[in-house]
Amino acid sequence: MSRTQDELGLLLSRTYLSLKRETSRMLQEFELTPEQFSLIAELDKQDNITQKELADLTEREQTTVTKIVDKLVKKGLVTRGHDPHDRRAIRLQITAEGRELVKDIKPKIEEIENHAYIGFQRKDIELLHTLIRKLHQNLQ
Repeated sequence: MSRTQDELGLLLSRTYLSLKRETSRMLQEFELTPEQFSLIAELDKQDNITQKELADLTEREQTTVTKIVDKLVKKGLVTRGHDPHDRRAIRLQITAEGRELVKDIKPKIEEIENHAYIGFQRKDIELLHTLIRKLHQNLQ
């Protein structure tokens, strides 16, 4: 069983690194990293959330999210505001420029994913996603 686990970890790691490499190349033209894009893409879906909520949603440490958000604020893609109900909490909002950038990048992400799925049937892709979600859930 340990051999299977080692192979699974290695296979998932290599696949992730290949996908991240392709995504990084594409995002260079937008002067973003995959980590920065993942945060603004999440804010595009769920705006006006706290940094803690964003860290939880993206499964990152709060200090890491703070550093990434600092860069996104400097780029004018995200703004910070105080929570009227909790002065300690900081709420994040994606700017119009940030939303436009996400809109421009999403089709390019889709192209990369479509390339990764060459030779797959639709049902295979759905099964793959289901199995990966289950693996992720099992490891939580």
